[in-house]
Amino acid sequence: MAETLMDGIDMGRMLSKAVKSAGGVTAFSKLHGFKPQAVWDTHSLKGINEKVVSSVGLIMVLRYPLTSDPKTLATGKQVQDKLNSFIRECKTQRAAARIFGIHETTLSNIQNALRGFSPVLAQLGFREPVQRYVWKKADARATA
Repeated sequence: MAETLMDGIDMGRMLSKAVKSAGGVTAFSKLHGFKPQAVWDTHSLKGINEKVVSSVGLIMVLRYPLTSDPKTLATGKQVQDKLNSFIRECKTQRAAARIFGIHETTLSNIQNALRGFSPVLAQLGFREPVQRYVWKKADARATA
């Protein structure tokens, strides 16, 4: 079953419902142990507080739009798999790093999750990541 991705507007709607059912921002904040400003900032997408997002059963994830079809979003694992395949096709990490225009140490750090994918995204056919929200595993909802 495919995961249900929600954007910031969807997350904001869920947060609004939760705040309303708690009796307002102050009540919601006290109930979950947040400062009210964290709730306001998260709702307005000014600054996403992961604990506030988690309180409505969601987690924030990054997804990578395809350059050829920006509506199609890839996971980090899919980007990593494509990177590894690219390196195998180049025969060596050094050769792949030259194509990317980065140092091989930088490429190694990207492969080992010590750096983000930004330096290699364009060459692999991806755009910069976007934030989306998914249900926490324990709270996973069935999609019909």
